[in-house]
Amino acid sequence: MLILLSGPVGSGKTTLCQRLVDLAGRRGFRVAGVLTPAVVQEGIKVGIEAVNLRTGEVRLLARSDCEPTQDACAPGTTRVGRYVMDDRTLDWVAALCVEALADAGAAASDSLVFVDEIGRLELERGEGLARLIPLLAQPRDARVVVIVRDTLLDRFLERVRGTECHVVVVDPQCREDAWMEMTRLAFAGREGA
Repeated sequence: MLILLSGPVGSGKTTLCQRLVDLAGRRGFRVAGVLTPAVVQEGIKVGIEAVNLRTGEVRLLARSDCEPTQDACAPGTTRVGRYVMDDRTLDWVAALCVEALADAGAAASDSLVFVDEIGRLELERGEGLARLIPLLAQPRDARVVVIVRDTLLDRFLERVRGTECHVVVVDPQCREDAWMEMTRLAFAGREGA
């Protein structure tokens, strides 16, 4: 089952997933995949990290210090809006998610997989984590939480048509409602949950 967490930029999607990761760990669930929290300095988002949920390893995924009007950045990087993505970290994230999705098939009853996030790079350019989309569309018993920005949700749903999807919308006014729905979906029918 895919649980799609969707909302606008800054609505707390990754924060909500981190809460779910923490709760799942306390309940004895195996957690895998990647979350991508913001790097904030003096109240300004200056980058994005990638966190391996199995090991806690953190790598810098993107930075915002390149001019968004430039056509190109350094070799080994990809521009998405005002962010410059590190291609090696993108490949690492994709590999972690592929492995987590494969492992979840064998341990569906006590595992959660997180993919943060399928965005413009994937849905508009076919790059980044785009190779995960066919894997996400495969039927499975395991719960897989995928973050998709609200403006891209319809495109993603079209790409996984026929897959059991549950959409949870989060915005600043309904964070707790989204939290309750996420926990219900993630732990429904699970012993000890």
